[in-house]
Amino acid sequence: MLVRPHESKPWNPLIASVFYRRGHIETWGRGTLKIARLMQESGLQAPTFRVNAGFVTLTFVLPASVAPRAKGGGSEEASGKTSGKTSGKILDAVRLNLQVTIPELSAQIGVTTRSIERNLQKLQDEKRLRRIGPAKGGHWEVVE
Repeated sequence: MLVRPHESKPWNPLIASVFYRRGHIETWGRGTLKIARLMQESGLQAPTFRVNAGFVTLTFVLPASVAPRAKGGGSEEASGKTSGKTSGKILDAVRLNLQVTIPELSAQIGVTTRSIERNLQKLQDEKRLRRIGPAKGGHWEVVE
């Protein structure tokens, strides 16, 4: 029922109302529909829903490129090592899209946004990458 249009009843209407007025949620009863749509648009399997004792549990099947990081292994940050691989991947991604954002780089490369930030700073310190303009509205330039 949660992946079809349905009635939604917030557990705590006062808190839900505050989130709505602050713009953190857009409307009632569309969250699960939006999740399913976004997963499908991304080419990922839709989550499975399970109701147990009045609670709803969503289970996501992650692609192999993301699954090791989610389990705590396989990420450079988890192992404490930072390699040139991440820096190289960042430079490749920037060459393809000069306006690429830190969250986009994080998703593409499969490391945390903090790891991306550290690597970007390192690349800038090494004069291999330069930021042109402000954080919002600017772009990257790869220095060859």
